[in-house]
Amino acid sequence: MTTTFPTNFLWGSSTNAQQFEGGRNEGGVGVSIADVRVIPGYEDADFSGFKIAADHYHHLEEDLDLYAEMGFKTYRFSMAWTRIFPQGDEVEPNAEGLAFYDRMVDGLIARNIIPICTLYAYDLPQNLVEKYGGWANRQSVEDYTHYVTTVIEHFKGRIKYYVPFNEYNCIWIDRAYMTGTPVENDTDMFKVIHHMDMCYANACKLVHEIDPEAKVGTNIANNIAYPASPRPEDVEETEKHKYFMGWGFTDIQVRGYYPKYFLNRFEGVDFDAIIADGDLAFMKEHIKPDFISLTYYFTTVIAEGEKSGNAMSNGHVNPYCDHTEWGWSIEPYGFYLMLMEYWHRYQLPILILENGLGHRDVLVEEDGVQRVHDQNRIKFLRDHIQWMAKAVDDGVEMVGYCTWAAIDLYSTREGFGKRYGFVYIDADHDFKRIKKDSFDWYAKVIATNDADLAD
Repeated sequence: MTTTFPTNFLWGSSTNAQQFEGGRNEGGVGVSIADVRVIPGYEDADFSGFKIAADHYHHLEEDLDLYAEMGFKTYRFSMAWTRIFPQGDEVEPNAEGLAFYDRMVDGLIARNIIPICTLYAYDLPQNLVEKYGGWANRQSVEDYTHYVTTVIEHFKGRIKYYVPFNEYNCIWIDRAYMTGTPVENDTDMFKVIHHMDMCYANACKLVHEIDPEAKVGTNIANNIAYPASPRPEDVEETEKHKYFMGWGFTDIQVRGYYPKYFLNRFEGVDFDAIIADGDLAFMKEHIKPDFISLTYYFTTVIAEGEKSGNAMSNGHVNPYCDHTEWGWSIEPYGFYLMLMEYWHRYQLPILILENGLGHRDVLVEEDGVQRVHDQNRIKFLRDHIQWMAKAVDDGVEMVGYCTWAAIDLYSTREGFGKRYGFVYIDADHDFKRIKKDSFDWYAKVIATNDADLAD
Protein backbone atom coordinates (compact mmCIF):
# COMPACT_ATOMS: atom_id res chain seq x y z
CA MET A 1 0.00 0.00 0.00
CA THR A 2 1.17 3.49 -0.85
CA THR A 3 -0.64 6.30 0.91
CA THR A 4 -0.03 9.93 0.18
CA PHE A 5 -1.62 12.11 2.83
CA PRO A 6 -4.04 14.87 1.77
CA THR A 7 -2.29 17.94 0.39
CA ASN A 8 -3.62 20.03 3.29
CA PHE A 9 -2.43 17.55 5.93
CA LEU A 10 -0.79 19.38 8.83
CA TRP A 11 2.60 17.93 9.76
CA GLY A 12 4.20 19.43 12.84
CA SER A 13 5.14 18.97 16.45
CA SER A 14 4.24 20.10 19.96
CA THR A 15 5.55 21.61 23.18
CA ASN A 16 3.90 23.11 26.23
CA ALA A 17 4.76 26.18 28.24
CA GLN A 18 5.57 24.66 31.63
CA GLN A 19 8.07 22.15 30.17
CA PHE A 20 9.57 24.30 27.44
CA GLU A 21 9.19 28.01 27.92
CA GLY A 22 11.17 28.96 31.02
CA GLY A 23 11.55 32.65 31.74
CA ARG A 24 9.69 32.21 34.99
CA ASN A 25 10.92 35.48 36.50
CA GLU A 26 10.54 37.64 33.40
CA GLY A 27 7.88 39.50 31.49
CA GLY A 28 5.63 39.96 34.49
CA VAL A 29 4.73 36.27 34.68
CA GLY A 30 3.06 35.05 37.88
CA VAL A 31 3.62 31.94 39.98
CA SER A 32 1.88 28.79 38.74
CA ILE A 33 1.41 25.37 40.29
CA ALA A 34 4.35 24.22 38.12
CA ASP A 35 6.64 26.55 40.07
CA VAL A 36 5.77 25.14 43.49
CA ARG A 37 4.90 21.57 42.57
CA VAL A 38 5.36 18.87 45.24
CA ILE A 39 3.79 15.47 44.58
CA PRO A 40 3.77 12.55 47.06
CA GLY A 41 5.66 9.60 45.61
CA TYR A 42 7.86 11.79 43.44
CA GLU A 43 10.11 13.33 46.05
CA ASP A 44 13.17 12.66 43.87
CA ALA A 45 11.75 14.57 40.89
CA ASP A 46 13.38 17.96 40.34
CA PHE A 47 10.37 20.09 39.49
CA SER A 48 12.45 23.24 39.97
CA GLY A 49 13.77 22.70 36.44
CA PHE A 50 10.49 23.97 35.02
CA LYS A 51 11.57 27.52 35.90
CA ILE A 52 14.12 27.48 33.05
CA ALA A 53 12.96 24.36 31.19
CA ALA A 54 14.41 24.53 27.64
CA ASP A 55 14.75 28.33 27.84
CA HIS A 56 12.48 28.85 24.86
CA TYR A 57 11.67 32.29 26.24
CA HIS A 58 15.17 33.42 25.22
CA HIS A 59 15.46 31.26 22.08
CA LEU A 60 12.11 31.98 20.49
CA GLU A 61 13.30 33.15 17.06
CA GLU A 62 15.94 30.43 16.84
CA ASP A 63 13.36 27.77 17.64
CA LEU A 64 10.87 29.12 15.11
CA ASP A 65 13.62 29.04 12.47
CA LEU A 66 14.28 25.39 13.29
CA TYR A 67 10.57 24.60 12.84
CA ALA A 68 10.61 26.34 9.48
CA GLU A 69 13.75 24.45 8.45
CA MET A 70 12.02 21.16 9.19
CA GLY A 71 9.07 22.35 7.11
CA PHE A 72 6.42 22.31 9.83
CA LYS A 73 2.94 23.02 8.56
CA THR A 74 1.69 23.49 12.12
CA TYR A 75 2.96 23.85 15.67
CA ARG A 76 1.10 23.16 18.90
CA PHE A 77 2.12 25.24 21.93
CA SER A 78 0.37 26.09 25.16
CA MET A 79 -0.11 29.50 26.67
CA ALA A 80 0.82 30.02 30.29
CA TRP A 81 -2.23 31.47 32.04
CA THR A 82 0.15 33.28 34.41
CA ARG A 83 1.77 35.17 31.52
CA ILE A 84 -1.61 36.63 30.55
CA PHE A 85 -3.00 37.05 34.09
CA PRO A 86 -0.16 36.65 36.63
CA GLN A 87 -2.52 36.16 39.58
CA GLY A 88 -5.16 34.44 37.47
CA ASP A 89 -8.00 36.84 38.20
CA GLU A 90 -6.92 40.36 37.25
CA VAL A 91 -9.30 42.49 35.22
CA GLU A 92 -6.69 43.62 32.69
CA PRO A 93 -4.13 41.29 31.07
CA ASN A 94 -0.36 41.56 31.36
CA ALA A 95 0.77 43.43 28.25
CA GLU A 96 4.24 41.82 28.30
CA GLY A 97 2.70 38.36 28.32
CA LEU A 98 0.48 39.08 25.35
CA ALA A 99 3.46 40.62 23.55
CA PHE A 100 5.50 37.42 24.00
CA TYR A 101 2.76 35.30 22.43
CA ASP A 102 2.29 37.94 19.72
CA ARG A 103 5.91 37.34 18.77
CA MET A 104 5.34 33.60 18.75
CA VAL A 105 2.09 33.57 16.79
CA ASP A 106 3.17 36.23 14.32
CA GLY A 107 6.51 34.47 13.91
CA LEU A 108 4.77 31.20 13.08
CA ILE A 109 2.46 32.86 10.58
CA ALA A 110 5.41 34.62 8.92
CA ARG A 111 6.98 31.19 8.43
CA ASN A 112 3.73 29.71 7.04
CA ILE A 113 3.20 27.58 10.15
CA ILE A 114 -0.36 27.31 11.47
CA PRO A 115 -0.59 27.88 15.25
CA ILE A 116 -2.45 25.40 17.46
CA CYS A 117 -2.97 26.79 20.95
CA THR A 118 -3.66 24.72 24.05
CA LEU A 119 -5.14 27.05 26.64
CA TYR A 120 -4.38 25.01 29.76
CA ALA A 121 -1.54 22.53 30.30
CA TYR A 122 -0.98 22.00 34.02
CA ASP A 123 -0.02 25.52 35.10
CA LEU A 124 -2.93 26.98 37.06
CA PRO A 125 -2.04 30.28 38.74
CA GLN A 126 -0.99 29.38 42.28
CA ASN A 127 -2.87 32.38 43.62
CA LEU A 128 -6.16 30.74 42.65
CA VAL A 129 -5.26 27.61 44.62
CA GLU A 130 -4.42 29.66 47.68
CA LYS A 131 -7.33 32.05 47.28
CA TYR A 132 -10.20 29.61 46.81
CA GLY A 133 -8.93 26.07 46.21
CA GLY A 134 -8.41 26.16 42.45
CA TRP A 135 -10.43 23.93 40.15
CA ALA A 136 -12.57 22.52 42.97
CA ASN A 137 -14.19 25.95 43.37
CA ARG A 138 -16.74 27.16 40.83
CA GLN A 139 -15.05 30.58 40.75
CA SER A 140 -12.43 28.89 38.54
CA VAL A 141 -15.00 28.79 35.73
CA GLU A 142 -15.37 32.56 35.76
CA ASP A 143 -11.62 33.22 35.94
CA TYR A 144 -10.74 30.70 33.22
CA THR A 145 -13.48 32.08 30.98
CA HIS A 146 -12.15 35.63 31.39
CA TYR A 147 -8.65 34.42 30.50
CA VAL A 148 -9.89 32.54 27.43
CA THR A 149 -12.07 35.43 26.26
CA THR A 150 -9.03 37.71 26.41
CA VAL A 151 -6.90 35.31 24.37
CA ILE A 152 -9.48 34.64 21.66
CA GLU A 153 -10.28 38.33 21.23
CA HIS A 154 -6.62 39.30 21.11
CA PHE A 155 -5.56 36.61 18.63
CA LYS A 156 -8.69 36.63 16.48
CA GLY A 157 -7.83 35.72 12.89
CA ARG A 158 -4.37 34.47 13.80
CA ILE A 159 -4.79 31.29 15.88
CA LYS A 160 -6.68 28.70 13.83
CA TYR A 161 -7.04 25.83 16.31
CA TYR A 162 -7.81 25.94 20.05
CA VAL A 163 -7.63 23.10 22.58
CA PRO A 164 -9.06 24.22 25.95
CA PHE A 165 -7.40 21.48 28.07
CA ASN A 166 -4.43 19.20 27.58
CA GLU A 167 -5.13 15.46 28.07
CA TYR A 168 -8.35 16.23 29.91
CA ASN A 169 -9.08 12.61 30.85
CA CYS A 170 -5.80 12.30 32.79
CA ILE A 171 -7.14 14.40 35.66
CA TRP A 172 -8.51 11.14 37.06
CA ILE A 173 -5.05 9.57 37.40
CA ASP A 174 -2.71 12.55 37.74
CA ARG A 175 -4.81 15.13 39.52
CA ALA A 176 -2.05 16.56 41.75
CA TYR A 177 0.24 17.27 38.81
CA MET A 178 -2.45 18.58 36.50
CA THR A 179 -4.54 20.69 38.84
CA GLY A 180 -2.50 21.58 41.94
CA THR A 181 -5.86 21.30 43.69
CA PRO A 182 -6.44 19.21 46.83
CA VAL A 183 -8.66 16.30 45.78
CA GLU A 184 -9.41 13.97 48.66
CA ASN A 185 -12.53 12.11 47.54
CA ASP A 186 -14.88 11.48 44.63
CA THR A 187 -16.94 14.58 45.45
CA ASP A 188 -13.87 16.81 45.11
CA MET A 189 -12.89 14.98 41.94
CA PHE A 190 -16.28 15.50 40.33
CA LYS A 191 -16.20 19.19 41.23
CA VAL A 192 -12.90 19.53 39.37
CA ILE A 193 -14.25 17.61 36.37
CA HIS A 194 -17.52 19.54 36.21
CA HIS A 195 -15.86 22.92 36.53
CA MET A 196 -13.44 22.01 33.73
CA ASP A 197 -16.40 20.85 31.63
CA MET A 198 -18.13 24.18 32.14
CA CYS A 199 -14.89 25.93 31.20
CA TYR A 200 -14.66 23.79 28.08
CA ALA A 201 -18.27 24.57 27.13
CA ASN A 202 -17.54 28.27 27.55
CA ALA A 203 -14.39 27.97 25.43
CA CYS A 204 -16.32 26.25 22.63
CA LYS A 205 -18.95 28.97 22.76
CA LEU A 206 -16.39 31.78 22.75
CA VAL A 207 -14.32 30.42 19.86
CA HIS A 208 -17.40 29.95 17.71
CA GLU A 209 -18.82 33.37 18.55
CA ILE A 210 -15.69 35.55 18.62
CA ASP A 211 -13.65 33.93 15.84
CA PRO A 212 -15.93 31.78 13.65
CA GLU A 213 -13.06 30.93 11.30
CA ALA A 214 -11.16 29.23 14.14
CA LYS A 215 -11.83 25.69 15.32
CA VAL A 216 -11.97 24.15 18.79
CA GLY A 217 -11.83 20.59 20.09
CA THR A 218 -11.14 18.38 23.05
CA ASN A 219 -7.91 16.52 23.80
CA ILE A 220 -7.90 12.94 25.10
CA ALA A 221 -4.85 10.88 26.08
CA ASN A 222 -4.27 7.41 24.69
CA ASN A 223 -6.92 4.94 25.74
CA ILE A 224 -6.21 1.63 24.06
CA ALA A 225 -6.34 -1.25 26.52
CA TYR A 226 -5.90 -5.00 26.08
CA PRO A 227 -7.14 -7.62 28.56
CA ALA A 228 -4.38 -9.49 30.38
CA SER A 229 -6.02 -12.73 29.22
CA PRO A 230 -9.16 -13.89 27.37
CA ARG A 231 -10.83 -14.55 30.75
CA PRO A 232 -14.22 -12.78 30.73
CA GLU A 233 -13.30 -11.08 34.01
CA ASP A 234 -10.19 -9.52 32.48
CA VAL A 235 -12.12 -8.48 29.39
CA GLU A 236 -14.82 -6.91 31.57
CA GLU A 237 -12.26 -4.89 33.55
CA THR A 238 -10.65 -3.73 30.34
CA GLU A 239 -13.96 -2.53 28.95
CA LYS A 240 -14.68 -0.67 32.20
CA HIS A 241 -11.37 1.11 31.76
CA LYS A 242 -12.08 2.04 28.15
CA TYR A 243 -15.59 3.25 28.87
CA PHE A 244 -14.49 5.42 31.77
CA MET A 245 -11.06 6.79 30.79
CA GLY A 246 -11.84 6.95 27.09
CA TRP A 247 -15.46 7.05 26.03
CA GLY A 248 -16.70 8.57 29.29
CA PHE A 249 -14.52 11.67 29.24
CA THR A 250 -14.80 11.95 25.45
CA ASP A 251 -18.60 11.63 25.43
CA ILE A 252 -18.78 14.61 27.78
CA GLN A 253 -16.61 16.85 25.63
CA VAL A 254 -18.00 15.73 22.28
CA ARG A 255 -21.68 15.08 23.03
CA GLY A 256 -22.12 17.51 25.91
CA TYR A 257 -23.66 15.27 28.57
CA TYR A 258 -22.68 12.99 31.47
CA PRO A 259 -23.23 9.32 30.56
CA LYS A 260 -24.86 7.34 33.35
CA TYR A 261 -22.08 4.73 33.19
CA PHE A 262 -19.58 7.55 33.84
CA LEU A 263 -21.46 8.95 36.85
CA ASN A 264 -21.83 5.47 38.31
CA ARG A 265 -18.07 5.33 38.86
CA PHE A 266 -18.28 8.04 41.54
CA GLU A 267 -19.15 6.93 45.05
CA GLY A 268 -21.36 8.96 47.38
CA VAL A 269 -21.44 12.07 45.22
CA ASP A 270 -24.44 14.43 45.37
CA PHE A 271 -24.33 15.52 41.74
CA ASP A 272 -27.25 17.92 42.20
CA ALA A 273 -25.23 19.87 44.76
CA ILE A 274 -22.42 20.39 42.23
CA ILE A 275 -24.26 20.80 38.92
CA ALA A 276 -26.05 24.16 39.02
CA ASP A 277 -29.39 24.80 37.33
CA GLY A 278 -28.83 25.36 33.66
CA ASP A 279 -25.37 23.77 33.53
CA LEU A 280 -26.42 20.65 31.63
CA ALA A 281 -28.46 22.64 29.13
CA PHE A 282 -25.53 25.01 28.61
CA MET A 283 -23.13 22.11 28.02
CA LYS A 284 -25.52 20.46 25.58
CA GLU A 285 -26.01 23.69 23.62
CA HIS A 286 -22.41 24.82 23.36
CA ILE A 287 -20.26 21.69 23.38
CA LYS A 288 -20.00 21.26 19.63
CA PRO A 289 -16.34 20.58 18.84
CA ASP A 290 -14.95 20.84 15.34
CA PHE A 291 -12.39 18.06 15.85
CA ILE A 292 -10.99 15.62 18.40
CA SER A 293 -7.32 15.84 19.29
CA LEU A 294 -5.57 12.79 20.69
CA THR A 295 -2.23 11.91 22.22
CA TYR A 296 -0.78 8.43 21.92
CA TYR A 297 2.31 6.80 23.42
CA PHE A 298 1.51 3.24 24.50
CA THR A 299 -1.16 0.61 25.12
CA THR A 300 -2.37 -0.71 28.46
CA VAL A 301 -2.80 -4.26 29.78
CA ILE A 302 -5.52 -4.70 32.42
CA ALA A 303 -6.64 -7.60 34.62
CA GLU A 304 -9.61 -8.27 36.87
CA GLY A 305 -9.89 -6.18 40.02
CA GLU A 306 -7.76 -3.27 38.85
CA LYS A 307 -9.57 0.06 39.05
CA SER A 308 -9.40 1.95 35.80
CA GLY A 309 -6.67 4.46 36.09
CA ASN A 310 -2.97 4.75 35.59
CA ALA A 311 -1.98 2.57 32.67
CA MET A 312 1.59 2.39 33.95
CA SER A 313 0.78 1.19 37.45
CA ASN A 314 -1.21 -1.94 36.72
CA GLY A 315 1.88 -4.12 36.87
CA HIS A 316 1.17 -6.00 33.65
CA VAL A 317 3.82 -6.04 30.95
CA ASN A 318 2.85 -6.97 27.43
CA PRO A 319 5.34 -9.75 26.55
CA TYR A 320 4.71 -9.23 22.84
CA CYS A 321 5.95 -5.63 22.77
CA ASP A 322 9.22 -3.84 23.29
CA HIS A 323 9.23 -1.26 26.06
CA THR A 324 11.01 1.97 26.87
CA GLU A 325 13.24 2.35 29.91
CA TRP A 326 10.19 3.77 31.70
CA GLY A 327 8.03 0.73 30.99
CA TRP A 328 5.93 2.22 28.20
CA SER A 329 5.02 -0.34 25.56
CA ILE A 330 6.04 0.39 21.98
CA GLU A 331 2.90 -0.56 20.10
CA PRO A 332 2.37 1.08 16.67
CA TYR A 333 -0.71 -1.02 15.90
CA GLY A 334 -2.41 0.44 18.97
CA PHE A 335 -2.13 3.83 17.29
CA TYR A 336 -4.10 2.55 14.29
CA LEU A 337 -6.66 0.96 16.60
CA MET A 338 -7.15 4.21 18.50
CA LEU A 339 -7.67 6.18 15.28
CA MET A 340 -10.20 3.68 13.98
CA GLU A 341 -12.14 3.49 17.25
CA TYR A 342 -12.38 7.25 17.78
CA TRP A 343 -13.29 7.94 14.15
CA HIS A 344 -16.05 5.35 14.00
CA ARG A 345 -17.50 6.31 17.38
CA TYR A 346 -17.52 10.11 16.95
CA GLN A 347 -17.17 10.83 13.21
CA LEU A 348 -15.11 13.96 13.87
CA PRO A 349 -11.80 14.82 12.18
CA ILE A 350 -8.82 13.74 14.30
CA LEU A 351 -5.78 15.86 15.10
CA ILE A 352 -2.84 14.08 16.74
CA LEU A 353 -1.15 16.44 19.20
CA GLU A 354 1.42 14.11 20.76
CA ASN A 355 3.17 10.93 19.67
CA GLY A 356 6.78 10.24 20.46
CA LEU A 357 9.54 8.21 22.07
CA GLY A 358 11.20 9.20 25.33
CA HIS A 359 14.85 8.14 25.44
CA ARG A 360 18.20 8.96 27.10
CA ASP A 361 19.80 10.49 24.03
CA VAL A 362 23.59 10.64 23.79
CA LEU A 363 25.38 13.64 22.32
CA VAL A 364 28.48 12.69 20.30
CA GLU A 365 31.06 14.69 18.38
CA GLU A 366 32.26 13.49 14.99
CA ASP A 367 34.73 15.48 12.89
CA GLY A 368 34.07 18.51 15.03
CA VAL A 369 30.29 18.31 14.60
CA GLN A 370 27.96 17.50 17.49
CA ARG A 371 25.09 15.16 16.75
CA VAL A 372 22.63 12.68 18.25
CA HIS A 373 22.05 9.42 16.39
CA ASP A 374 18.47 8.63 17.41
CA GLN A 375 17.60 5.85 15.00
CA ASN A 376 15.30 4.31 17.60
CA ARG A 377 13.18 7.48 17.55
CA ILE A 378 13.08 7.43 13.76
CA LYS A 379 11.90 3.81 13.80
CA PHE A 380 9.25 4.58 16.43
CA LEU A 381 7.82 7.51 14.50
CA ARG A 382 8.12 5.79 11.13
CA ASP A 383 6.16 2.77 12.36
CA HIS A 384 3.45 4.93 13.88
CA ILE A 385 3.17 7.14 10.80
CA GLN A 386 2.76 4.10 8.59
CA TRP A 387 -0.06 2.77 10.76
CA MET A 388 -1.61 6.25 10.64
CA ALA A 389 -1.41 6.02 6.85
CA LYS A 390 -3.27 2.72 7.04
CA ALA A 391 -5.99 4.41 9.10
CA VAL A 392 -6.29 7.20 6.51
CA ASP A 393 -6.46 4.59 3.76
CA ASP A 394 -9.23 2.87 5.73
CA GLY A 395 -11.29 6.06 5.84
CA VAL A 396 -10.25 7.98 8.96
CA GLU A 397 -10.47 11.73 8.39
CA MET A 398 -7.46 13.46 9.88
CA VAL A 399 -6.47 17.09 10.31
CA GLY A 400 -2.81 16.50 11.02
CA TYR A 401 -0.07 14.90 13.07
CA CYS A 402 2.14 16.54 15.70
CA THR A 403 4.94 14.65 17.38
CA TRP A 404 6.09 15.06 20.96
CA ALA A 405 8.21 17.03 20.97
CA ALA A 406 9.63 19.58 18.56
CA ILE A 407 12.70 20.24 20.70
CA ASP A 408 13.87 18.53 23.89
CA LEU A 409 11.96 19.82 26.86
CA TYR A 410 11.99 19.27 30.60
CA SER A 411 10.10 16.02 31.01
CA THR A 412 7.35 15.88 33.61
CA ARG A 413 9.25 13.86 36.21
CA GLU A 414 12.56 12.93 34.59
CA GLY A 415 13.82 16.33 33.44
CA PHE A 416 16.39 16.16 30.65
CA GLY A 417 17.05 12.51 31.48
CA LYS A 418 14.14 11.67 29.21
CA ARG A 419 14.18 13.34 25.79
CA TYR A 420 11.67 13.47 22.95
CA GLY A 421 12.70 16.19 20.50
CA PHE A 422 14.25 16.46 17.05
CA VAL A 423 16.70 18.96 18.55
CA TYR A 424 18.97 18.25 21.51
CA ILE A 425 19.13 20.81 24.33
CA ASP A 426 22.57 21.18 25.90
CA ALA A 427 21.49 22.65 29.22
CA ASP A 428 25.12 22.88 30.38
CA HIS A 429 26.13 25.19 27.53
CA ASP A 430 23.60 28.02 27.36
CA PHE A 431 20.85 25.67 26.19
CA LYS A 432 22.52 25.23 22.82
CA ARG A 433 20.30 23.67 20.14
CA ILE A 434 21.83 20.65 18.33
CA LYS A 435 20.06 18.78 15.53
CA LYS A 436 19.52 15.05 15.84
CA ASP A 437 19.38 12.57 12.97
CA SER A 438 15.59 12.58 13.33
CA PHE A 439 15.56 16.29 12.41
CA ASP A 440 16.55 15.61 8.80
CA TRP A 441 14.40 12.48 8.64
CA TYR A 442 11.23 14.27 9.72
CA ALA A 443 11.94 17.13 7.32
CA LYS A 444 11.96 14.53 4.51
CA VAL A 445 8.69 13.01 5.67
CA ILE A 446 7.03 16.43 5.65
CA ALA A 447 8.50 17.43 2.28
CA THR A 448 7.31 14.24 0.59
CA ASN A 449 3.95 13.98 2.42
CA ASP A 450 4.21 10.27 1.81
CA ALA A 451 4.20 7.48 4.37
CA ASP A 452 6.33 5.11 2.28
CA LEU A 453 9.16 7.66 2.21
CA ALA A 454 9.28 7.45 5.99
CA ASP A 455 11.29 4.23 5.56
